[in-house]
Amino acid sequence: MRSRPAELILLFALLPLSLLALRSSGIRVLPLPVLWLASGLCLYLLWQRKARLGQVAARTKGDYPDRQGVLGELVMSIAVCTLLLLVLYPLISNEQMFRFPRERPLVWVIVLVLYPLLSVVPQGIVFRRWFLARYHSCLGNGWLMILVGAVCFGFSHILFGNFVAPLVTFVGGLLFMRTFLRTGSGWLADLQHAVLGDVAFTIGYGQWLYSGSAT
Repeated sequence: MRSRPAELILLFALLPLSLLALRSSGIRVLPLPVLWLASGLCLYLLWQRKARLGQVAARTKGDYPDRQGVLGELVMSIAVCTLLLLVLYPLISNEQMFRFPRERPLVWVIVLVLYPLLSVVPQGIVFRRWFLARYHSCLGNGWLMILVGAVCFGFSHILFGNFVAPLVTFVGGLLFMRTFLRTGSGWLADLQHAVLGDVAFTIGYGQWLYSGSAT
């Protein structure tokens, strides 16, 4: 257990910095293949442990909110975050909002469909399911886990070479990990992640969240 903090720093700080250094030196690093490899390894490790993450996330059955409450909270969080994304965009970009769906509607639809499958699900495996199983013994399953998980999630996006991607994904990481811990459902957190990711791409944040691959 004492080695877990050092391992966390190695995997979620030094490794992203190393990949960024490779990219800066001219070596092409594709985020999606790296993500797929990491998620495959994490799935194998989870299978070996046969971790029951729902029980770890929500401490007791009494901690699970009712279904109506969960759906209401998800809808509210998505609505609030969508509003914040709309307000923030003109402050940080000179590009028109919704340019992507207007100018490339077919590609936009493909992104909306493939982004959850090819990016959100693997990220959910690495940054929520495996992360919780691996580090709950030293981080617990409260706000420390949410904060550290969000920092790691956001910092992994430095590979895109801008400040917007880590900032936006840090906030998203707080939200998604909280949903996972509160409900015990990785799929609900993935759904929240997928909807907000598609909203972000639709508004125009893809210019910061795309580097040869949608992520």
